[in-house]
Amino acid sequence: MTAPAAAACQNHREREAIGICVECRARICSECVTKVDGINYCVACYAVLAERGARRKASAERPTATWLAGLAAFGLLTLVTLLTWGLLEAALPGGS
Repeated sequence: MTAPAAAACQNHREREAIGICVECRARICSECVTKVDGINYCVACYAVLAERGARRKASAERPTATWLAGLAAFGLLTLVTLLTWGLLEAALPGGS
């Protein structure tokens, strides 16, 4: 009886697969595997995972940027209002 042949990596047929991608179920070698929290990902699936993470991070940062833009607009509006009020006070009769 012969021993079963080792499974080959999907990308490197000459290399033995050491794991299976959790997303696409591809057999992957040590060069192709990326482990995240102990879970195997192939190169393509890890790229998708990283892109999802980047999008999540960007969307989490947007409310802060929007809030800061609103605060800056409010500050500018307040400044313009105060300057206008000051100019009107000085220009109107009875003003300082």
